[in-house]
Amino acid sequence: MSLKFIINYLLNFAHIFNSVPGIRKFLIVFLILSSTLGFSQLANYKTLYLYNFIKRIEWPNQTKESAFRLVILSENDEIYNSMKAIAGTKKVGERAIEVVRVSRPTEIFKADLIFIDYSNRRYIEEIVLLAGNRPILLVADYKATEGTDINFIETSDGLDFLIRPQHIKGKGLKVSDMLIQLGKVE
Repeated sequence: MSLKFIINYLLNFAHIFNSVPGIRKFLIVFLILSSTLGFSQLANYKTLYLYNFIKRIEWPNQTKESAFRLVILSENDEIYNSMKAIAGTKKVGERAIEVVRVSRPTEIFKADLIFIDYSNRRYIEEIVLLAGNRPILLVADYKATEGTDINFIETSDGLDFLIRPQHIKGKGLKVSDMLIQLGKVE
């Protein structure tokens, strides 16, 4: 049973709870805590997806001397901190993972993957132009986006992703068949 279902259920029957003393306070506290926990969990899922995208895509000219550079354009501390934690313990093949957080597209420089958080979706077109056809995987936290390679889609069942394998391959990246099968292909 999803968190969204529980919240909708409680909200639909909130009028019943109005007659019970103290239930309003409980309901408000429950909803606030649930939404906070839901956002944390969703951020962790997005981080795990990002790491699995990295594992399932091969970049050209990978050398173990250079770190895999993941640029995060986000105001979300949870995604950044979670990705930093993964980067401290995991590698991409022989390559260490370097996580860099930026606040504007003009700060984006050498990157292997750029993640654009929902709060920065206004920069997507600019980033697509800056990246061009270079071997940079563009992942957006916004489903209605063209020009990116992978887009997260939040559903009532959880988190899903849209993948554009031909677009990714056109940049010289090799995407695994398994990753293509897991996503919704466009």
